[in-house]
Amino acid sequence: MNGEELKVFTAKELAGVLKIGRDKAYALIRSKGFPSICIGKRYIVTEKALNEWLEQYEHKNYVL
Repeated sequence: MNGEELKVFTAKELAGVLKIGRDKAYALIRSKGFPSICIGKRYIVTEKALNEWLEQYEHKNYVL
């Protein structure tokens, strides 16, 4: 990396960022088209991947 700290979100943090409920955040982070990473039993998503995903689905419906 280029000296920048990698920002990652847990499902709980993702819920806060997207202003959605915790259950919906867990469903989203486990969905097939969402760019999450599973480490053991913990799911995370990088800020960069989240921003790219949001740009891709801007003005579209994403069905869980």
